[in-house]
Amino acid sequence: MKNEAITQVKSFFELDQNIRLIVNNSGELALQSSKINEKVEKYILHTLKLILEKYNRADLADMVYTITKELTINGVKANQKRIFFEDQSLDIKNDADYARGMSLFKKEFSNKMNEIYGIKARKRSIYVRIILSYNPDGLCIEVENNTPIAQEEERRMREKMKKSMAYSDIAEFYMENMDNAEGAGLGIALIMIMLKSAGIDPNLFRIVTLPEKTVARVEIPFTDKFVSKRSAPGG
Repeated sequence: MKNEAITQVKSFFELDQNIRLIVNNSGELALQSSKINEKVEKYILHTLKLILEKYNRADLADMVYTITKELTINGVKANQKRIFFEDQSLDIKNDADYARGMSLFKKEFSNKMNEIYGIKARKRSIYVRIILSYNPDGLCIEVENNTPIAQEEERRMREKMKKSMAYSDIAEFYMENMDNAEGAGLGIALIMIMLKSAGIDPNLFRIVTLPEKTVARVEIPFTDKFVSKRSAPGG
């Protein structure tokens, strides 16, 4: 037991030093996982804190971590849902199969299932990649899952993004949309409302759907010199 504890501390120390080195010497860092659990969440939080502390913006840590965590959970669940549908021989593009599959998925989803489907995702090379790009003027968070999003999922997400623009309080949004404010929808509304509350343009949150992957991107300006990727060609 004693040796195991020493090994865990040593491995975290080496991990910490590696992240610090990357953060201090580059402007981009990527994290990748096929599941989300407490260990992965701590890793994400630790990395974000190092980046924000580098630019004296530790005050943004709670918001940035919440946003990154929500996007990561959404991506992991979307990937695991796709595998679940395949295991149930259901077509995620078919409306009837989608409704049936979602009912089964919600009923069966648990922490244990998250671990099992995390292993299945890894074996199938399905993952979520968090790409953090940063400089003195701002931070860009991109969460990419390498599976296409279901058409119904995209429709619901776009709807939640549009609807949440009218709110400034997540509790108010939840109370008025409690019949369908769950999962990715509630997470997206939370992100939009958090950005508005911090005085950040919610249009700096984008979801890009491509045939082979889905990318959610949130940009956090540190200064008024920040230039959004939306301004770049194809942004």
